[in-house]
Order: sequence, then C-alpha cells, then structure tokens
Amino acid sequence: MKSDVAFECILRRAGLRGHGGNLADVTWSNANEQGVGANTVWVGRDIGVFIVKRATSSEIGLEAVASRDVIVCSVVLDPHEVQTEFAIHETHVGADGADLTMVFVPRHERFKFAARAPNGLQAVTLVIDITALIENRGLSYGNLPVSLRRVIGARELMVEKLIPGRFGTVACEIAAHRPGLAELPELFYEAKSLDLTSALFSEIARRDALDAGGGRVGSQALERLRKVRESIDRAPHRSLDIDALARAAGMNRTKLRLVFRQVYGTTLSGYRNALLLRRADLALKEAGASVTQAAREAGYATPSGFIAAYRRQYGFSPGKVRAIDAAIVSNSCAGRD
Repeated sequence: MKSDVAFECILRRAGLRGHGGNLADVTWSNANEQGVGANTVWVGRDIGVFIVKRATSSEIGLEAVASRDVIVCSVVLDPHEVQTEFAIHETHVGADGADLTMVFVPRHERFKFAARAPNGLQAVTLVIDITALIENRGLSYGNLPVSLRRVIGARELMVEKLIPGRFGTVACEIAAHRPGLAELPELFYEAKSLDLTSALFSEIARRDALDAGGGRVGSQALERLRKVRESIDRAPHRSLDIDALARAAGMNRTKLRLVFRQVYGTTLSGYRNALLLRRADLALKEAGASVTQAAREAGYATPSGFIAAYRRQYGFSPGKVRAIDAAIVSNSCAGRD
C-alpha cells in the first residue's frame, strides 16, 4: 500500500474519508506483509490499527470525515517532547506525548489530527466503528461506559485526554511485534486490537467511576504528578527516591503512591520498569544489541531477570526478537543473490 489511492481505501475500510494530511505520503505495509516498511496498518471488520514509526524529526497529520460513527484513539510510545492535537469544529485539544487522546466522531463530522516530534515518532492509533463493533460482537450500548454511551446517544462530539495505562502497554506490544514466518498476523492484530478496545473502555469506565464518587484528582495535583512522571522519564535508570518525588508532588509517600496509581493506572516502579523495558526493546531491534546488553540497558544485573520481565511485558522472549531479525536479514540477502 504505497499510493494515495490505496491509503484512501484503507481509511474507508476504517470508516473514514481522507481530506488532507501527509499520512497518505507515508509508505505503509499491510500487517500480512513482512519486512515491507516500518509503518503498518491492519483493518478488520470493525476495528483498525495504524502503527507509525518515523526515525527522524517528524510532523504527521490527517484530516478526515467520518463515514460512520467512529472512535479514534492515539498514544505516542516515546512521549518525550512530542506534541499532539485533535480538532473538531471549533474544539481544539492539545496534549503532550504522554496523554492518551481519544475522540468520538459522529457520522459526517470532520476532524483533524496532528503530531510533532523533534527526534522521531512512534505512535499507535486505534479506530473503532462503534456500530459495527456492537453488531459483530453481540454487544449492546448498555455494555459501553456511561459517558461514552451518553455522547453516542446524543450525537455529541467527544474529545478526551486519558491515561495510557493498559492501553499504552498493549500499544507497546503491538509496536514491538516482529512477525515470524510461522505466525498468523491476522490473529495477532485482531487480538491486540480487541485488547486495546477493552483497555480503552476500561479506562473510560474507571474515569467515570472516579467522577461519580467525587474522586477526581484536581488540576493542581495532576500538574504536580505530571512533573513526577517527567522526572522519571528523564532518568529512568536512577533509583526511585520516593521522598524526593513526594516533596515534588506536595504529598506524603503514601498519598503519592495512591494517587499516582489512581491517575496513571500503574505503580511508580511499574511505570519506571516499563520505560526501561521499552528502551531495551529498542536496543534489541534497532541497535542490534545482545540480550545481555539489552538487560544492562533495562537496569537488570543478570539476563535471566530481564528475560522474565521482557516476556511478561511483550509476550515473548528477547531472544526471539533477535532470531526473527536474523531470519529477516538472511531472507533479504538470499533474495538479492
């Protein structure tokens, strides 16, 4: 899929009609193809997922009209210095890279999306045809989170900034996937897309429950928590100094741990470990690091602990990543001989 026409066809399958933006100029590979480009797209009968990987300074954008009621949800995997923006009519929502940005776009409505990254960009975008999802999966609108059900019923636009949480973890798993010769990519992408959808609905429902119970975290506390998260982002190899982080958040240790998990859906140490494993995964795939070198990158003293943590995070061992890369290189060289 390397032409504007092909990309337009893919968008139509996902319930969108393209009207601008440079995503049509990007080289895309189908999920069933192997070793063709870094940007991948898979579209099923009611869900689609777009994986963008740009190694250099990038600005990507898309302007589209919804041909069906759709939910568009996007997360940036390496959020440092990345800025994103969604726009629908006169509503503009800007976000930094660490936010999970979601919009509900009723049929015939137009929206824009843009992301800017000075040092490259990795992002995963989920597109859900909500009516087809309900019909195909035997669901009802009553199964949806309250706030989402309300805006769909009222035909209202919805733009939300959410916490990546489980959605971000699954997005990392999708981006890290390197299909082997014996694997079934259709099953992989459908399973992971459904996992993303479930994670998204769970996050909306969690936010709804917090609002209903008066547990919503105030804007000042959120800003302080953002600074705590950014402090971990800047130096994930550094051991967590909970007392220093608590002072930065203006909270005691117990409250910081509680509120951080409430907002980000993970513990302080879980957030830090996920960052380190993401760096190790990049070292394995893009720098050709050995498992031992990647273990050091993730801060593990021995490869065995790293291998177990990597498998829990991504669903397969780091050695498998290297074996698949070697097979891809070997097949590529054989094809040129």
